Parts: sequence; structure tokens; C-alpha cells
Amino acid sequence: MEIRPILLSMKRNKFLSMVISLQVMMTLTVLSIAVSITAATLSQWNMPSGIDHDNIISVRTQFFDPQVNLENAIVDDINRLKKIAGVINVAPNKEIPFDAGRPSRVYLEADEEAAGHHTNFFEMDTNGPKVLGLTLVAGRFYRENEVLRSHDDDKTSVSVVMLSEDMAKELFGEKSPIGQTLYLSKSSEPAQIIGVYSNFMNGESLNGRGKSYHSVIKPQVTWSSGNNPNYLISVDEGTGPSSFNAIKAALYKTPGRYIYGVELLKRTQKRMYDGRGSSGAILLVVSLILVLIAGFGMAGLVSFLITQRQKQIGIRRALGGTKWSVVRYFILENSILTVFGILAGLALTFTMALIMAQESGQSFLQMDLVLYCSLFIWAVNTFAVWLPARRAARVSPAIVTRGL
Repeated sequence: MEIRPILLSMKRNKFLSMVISLQVMMTLTVLSIAVSITAATLSQWNMPSGIDHDNIISVRTQFFDPQVNLENAIVDDINRLKKIAGVINVAPNKEIPFDAGRPSRVYLEADEEAAGHHTNFFEMDTNGPKVLGLTLVAGRFYRENEVLRSHDDDKTSVSVVMLSEDMAKELFGEKSPIGQTLYLSKSSEPAQIIGVYSNFMNGESLNGRGKSYHSVIKPQVTWSSGNNPNYLISVDEGTGPSSFNAIKAALYKTPGRYIYGVELLKRTQKRMYDGRGSSGAILLVVSLILVLIAGFGMAGLVSFLITQRQKQIGIRRALGGTKWSVVRYFILENSILTVFGILAGLALTFTMALIMAQESGQSFLQMDLVLYCSLFIWAVNTFAVWLPARRAARVSPAIVTRGL
């Protein structure tokens, strides 16, 4: 049996054996996590947006003149925009679908120890759900007299809110959320949940946590100096790009502002996907380079070991050992070291994945991909060993044993 001499050889070469196993361990950990993250990222590409993003325009503006009456400006903007040919409806807003900012937290209790649930707030008037084309799932939409209109410095909280389907399920499971209360911060007054609407995609921050549809609509319109009065505009099918110039002209009728973004939400969505694709491509390239480095490193270490054992190989061949027996010896030795490295790598991978899941709130590790990565690394290492082992087995026993 070759197992005993292999184990004795590994004992004599403890350092190199440990280096090989550590290399496998680190490679498996990085590759498994990278491939799992990439797969989770790319799997979201075909997720439905939940809105008619081909026919909704996002407008981003900013006032640089502090003398402008923002409350009146918002009213004037909406009236002018509605007069543009092809425009169906207009809603002022802060966050934009596919591009929502940092997530907020909501709470079911006001207790200081209450657990927070990640979400994105979308502040809209009664036209907001209409512009997005949201469907009522349960309860009702908010009314005009429930919309809070105020300066940003006014800390008055909204009295009612609406939840997306996924947000309602996370908070209440299969129970009805209608009539329940929700705290938008630990210091706020409770808001009553009056309705549940169909899911729509929020933005990159929560998409990466597996919460692509977790949102809360606050019936609210706020303004302040330096704040961006943004608008969502629903238009007739196919008329979006042709109305861009008219939209800019209408908004520039109010002086003291700058318009720095007019685009279809389809473009906003694409920009979000472009970022995901770039991240996925980078992770895959880094992983591939890492595997290649590991493969070349393995080939180098095995070549060094083989050089040290030239006489041993020659004696084995002179005693009748076949070329395949030499190759098989080194493949088996490498496989044992690789298995040790894979077992250690699995432990490290699960530990790192657990830590990352606790930080992000999402478990992304896929066991089937980890298994495939383990088999892939073993195959790469086997191939890396096979080449120098086959070359050593071809050397004539008379040459390597000369001088004995």
C-alpha cells in the first residue's frame, strides 16, 4: 500500500505539506464566497421590477437660490409638467426606484431593545402610487388629507403608512398588517398601517441583502433649502425620450435651479444592473486568477518535491515500478493534502459566510456551488501535479540512480 509511505513522506516534509493544504484552504474559501456572491448577484437580473419602468421618467433637480419658495415651486412644477403632451401623472418624491439610498429601519415596538427591520422609505403624495402603477393588495390607499406637507425641519411624523407585500410578510408573516402600528424610528410616534401594495424594486443597498422589494410609503411631501425636489412622471407608452426637453423647459421656468437628471427608470434600472455586472465580473476574474495562481503554485511545489526525490523515483523504477505507479503516487499524495485543505477550507468558508450573513442580514452561501468549487480545486491541483509527475516518471532509472 502507498498510503503509509505517503504519510511518512508528509511527516518528513511537514512545512511543504502544510503550505499546500493552507493554499488549498484559502483558495477554496475565497473562491466559494466569490462564486456564491456572484451567483446571488446575477440571479437577481431577471427579477421583475414591479413597475412600468419603460414609461416612467425620473427627474432630479436642485435649487441653488435660497430665496426660492420651495413649497410654491413644487406646486408650480407639477402644474406645468401635467400640461406637457404625453404626461399622464406627476408625483414629487425623494427616493427613486432602483436607486434608493441607504436603508432605514422600522420597528414593531418602541422598546429600546426592539429589533429593527431594514427598508427604504418612499415619500409621496396621493399621485405616487398612481405614477408607479401600484396595485392595492390589502386595505386602502391614503387620502389627500392624510398627506403631510411640511418643511424638513418640521419633525412631525406621518400618522399612516403603507407597506409592500414583502415588507408586510417580513413584519407580520401571514397575519394581516391592516390596523397594526409601526414605528418609523425608535423616537417617533407610531403610524397606523392602512394598506399593502404590490412589490416594486427599491435599490442596490437592499438588493444586496435579498430585500429587493422591502419598502414603506409615507404620505408626505417635504422641502428645504438645498434639498432635491425630485419628480416621477408617468407618460404615454413610447413618448418618454421625446418629452425630455419639454420637461426641462417647464422646470426651468422657475429660476434658481439646476436640473441634473432626466431619464427613464429603465435607464436607472440598467445602471443598477451595470454595477452588479461589474461587481460579478470582477469577482469572477479575481477568483479565476486565484485558482490559476494556486495551480501554478501547486505545480511549483510538486516540482520541487519531485526534484528532491529523483533518486527515490529512480530506485522505484529500477525495481520494476511503472511510470503510472510513480504518477499515481504523487497524485494520491496531492489528493490527501488537498482533502485536508478542503476540509479546513470548508470550516473557514462557513465561518466567514456566517459572519458576512450576520453583517448583511442575508445568507448567500450556496452548498452546491461550494461542492463544485471543491471538486474544481481538486481537479486543478491534480492536473498541476500530473504534469511534473509524468515528466519525472519518464526519466531513465539509470540516469537518476547513477552514482549510488
